[in-house]
Amino acid sequence: MPHRLDVLARLTGADLAGDPSWEIARISTPEEALREDLVFLLDARWAEAVQASAAQTVLLSPELKTEDLKDKYCLIVPEVREALASLLAFFHAPAPPQPGIHPTAILGKACKIAPSAQIGPYCVLGDSVEIGENTVLSAHVSLGSQVRIGAQCRLYPQVTLYDQVSLGDQVIIHSGSVIGSDGYGFYFKDGQHHKIPQTGGVEIGDRVEIGAQVSIDRGTVGQTRIGTGTKIDNLVQIGHNVQIGRHCLLVAQVGISGSTVLGDFVTLAGQTGVAGHLEIGSGVIAAGKSGITQDIPAGLKISGFPAQEHRQELKQQALLRRLPELFKRLRNLNAQ
Repeated sequence: MPHRLDVLARLTGADLAGDPSWEIARISTPEEALREDLVFLLDARWAEAVQASAAQTVLLSPELKTEDLKDKYCLIVPEVREALASLLAFFHAPAPPQPGIHPTAILGKACKIAPSAQIGPYCVLGDSVEIGENTVLSAHVSLGSQVRIGAQCRLYPQVTLYDQVSLGDQVIIHSGSVIGSDGYGFYFKDGQHHKIPQTGGVEIGDRVEIGAQVSIDRGTVGQTRIGTGTKIDNLVQIGHNVQIGRHCLLVAQVGISGSTVLGDFVTLAGQTGVAGHLEIGSGVIAAGKSGITQDIPAGLKISGFPAQEHRQELKQQALLRRLPELFKRLRNLNAQ
């Protein structure tokens, strides 16, 4: 459904330069846009592509509004990403839950399901499951016994929550993720490995989003915890009894070993690995492929393996690149 520019300006608090009655059909990229579409400019490097785009309308910040865009209609906002998020949510509002339980779903004993919740086809719920208002379980979701899910959550197809997993409100879990599987706990005796029973659970706070194919292990004893507002990308592994603080970012293929503690606002970039029983302080940022083998104080930017302060890692990498030259010079000196 098209929307008028003046409506979009009010929604985003934008200053409008152009025809207020002009209608926007969709939000698009510069390369794929049609005249009735809106494109966005986040960086001056993309200005040429936006200028050449067929789209008549651009969402941008004041500093990127140039004479080259004088023929475009503009929505001018101080924070483009924030305005873009609002517009995308407006144009692509999810369908409201369709309350009810699909006839193919299987429910255990003593389940408590809010009247506004939606239980999709072929879902399986164990005993004593509780599901909050306006929560949606898509097809083939499997919940173990004593699972608690808050309000306005969405679990996409084939999500699995083992026994004793608890979700707060507004949690999103994407397809194929497994929450509450056994931690990797064994002891060695008489020439073989013996399993240590994993008896704890998983607690996930409000407004957490978990990508596809994520695995979060239950505690051996006690809880594995994911703090409010944390966002977890696809293909992340979180070991037993890990404690993750509020508003952390874990990017694809991060692995965190058991009993490690992350503070608040920690960022682990892609393929970062964290050894077990460590403490990562609040505000730490680890570059991609970092290997964290020791405690990290709060606020540091780190990189490399073993991970160290980022500037020190860059200095060492620069020296490593000079090794062939230095070796050649040393060999020539020895030959004299």
